Amino acid sequence: MKTKTAFNPFENFASQKDMILHVLKEELKCHKFFSGLRELGLDDCFYRPDFSSLILSCIGFKDEENETFDFYFGLLDKYSRQLEPTNESAMMHALSIYVQLVAEVKMRQEQN
Repeated sequence: MKTKTAFNPFENFASQKDMILHVLKEELKCHKFFSGLRELGLDDCFYRPDFSSLILSCIGFKDEENETFDFYFGLLDKYSRQLEPTNESAMMHALSIYVQLVAEVKMRQEQN
């Protein structure tokens, strides 16, 4: 009997946007998990995955400024609190983060 899985590791992403959304979705779930651990007093874990630099550079951020990372992690904090344990919820929130990151990149480019 074949079981249906949420992720196929051999999946071909149609676009870079699809890949970014997938990584954002997984980062959002990890952020929620490790935030829960932090609330229990288990903090500063070396094994916590961090794809922030990858995601930000793929979206178009050209800097490594604290302001950029604060903005990104603020979005993760906000949307991970709203996350429900479904793929639909994770993808919906990942898309919301993606849209806000793209808007931020465009705003910064227009200012320069």
